[in-house]
Amino acid sequence: MKQLFDNAEVKNNPMGDDTKYSRAIKVPQYEPSNEKPDLESVYDLTKYSKLMAKINKSSVTEEEKKFLKFAATRHIAFTYSKIADYYAHASKEMQELMEESALVILDIDDAIANGYVVLSEKMKQLVEEEKARDAKAKEAKNILKAQRELAEKKAKNKDE
Repeated sequence: MKQLFDNAEVKNNPMGDDTKYSRAIKVPQYEPSNEKPDLESVYDLTKYSKLMAKINKSSVTEEEKKFLKFAATRHIAFTYSKIADYYAHASKEMQELMEESALVILDIDDAIANGYVVLSEKMKQLVEEEKARDAKAKEAKNILKAQRELAEKKAKNKDE
């Protein structure tokens, strides 16, 4: 039991007491290739195409087909190293559209401008709110437990 309490501080630290990993963030620097890849080589439609064929042949309603077709786009596989190479050789307009689509994220300003940092901040806020609710629930549970123990102790003393 003592070991559980001795390790409690380690559990609160996501990295525990493991010091072999650095907390430093080093962003790799991208070096574009000298050649612009064919646009068709930056994505793979294999699974998407199979799903689309099944959806089109199905007897579900047109509304259901529409929904399934939108969902099927999740199965388009992108090769981001080739996308980055394509971006390096693309027109300014194409680069801007690729940035808006988050196919490439150049820096924090780009991420903020396109709303990706706001999303992560909102998620962080939701997690913190959930932790606060959990802490309040735990505190209430502990209070109830202490009250129950006190009542049991009083009842025991009264019986003696």
